[in-house]
Amino acid sequence: MELWDIYNSNGIKTGNVMKRGDIIKEGDYHLAAEVWIINNKSQILIQKRSENRKVLPGIWGMTTGCIVSREDSLNGCIREAHEEIGIVLLKDNLKKLKRVFRKDTIWDVYVIKQEYDLSKAKLQKEEVSDLKWVTVTQLKEMLSNSEAFEYPEIYEILSLIQNTYLLQYN
Repeated sequence: MELWDIYNSNGIKTGNVMKRGDIIKEGDYHLAAEVWIINNKSQILIQKRSENRKVLPGIWGMTTGCIVSREDSLNGCIREAHEEIGIVLLKDNLKKLKRVFRKDTIWDVYVIKQEYDLSKAKLQKEEVSDLKWVTVTQLKEMLSNSEAFEYPEIYEILSLIQNTYLLQYN
């Protein structure tokens, strides 16, 4: 049973906890994280969601996950990436890019520059069916073809990454 801390509209913990799957009250939020992993070739690591997933089966996207009770988004981001794809992310190398409030979820979006040999990946098969490195152009094409998950803020986040992180990594 996974427990989530409840946050208010200011992103502050309320002290309440809920079980994953329970209905969240209007005005309450739970915390989630997304990580953009960028290599030295300015490629972005994306993962394909398992066909067995209830939400967005077979769709490409970033590594994401819900943050469990008493965990912050940074540590949750590290945990989720390791659980889902077997990568070890170093806390000091992760940069918080943005906080997004959407529906009943607060998304903390992180970026990290890190190499990863896909042949060494250990995929959590219930969650992830494939991994690949893509260029910004390829990702935009996948978004326009509905192969990758196009959420409202993705182009703003992609622009931030292009203008801030990809330039300094080239």
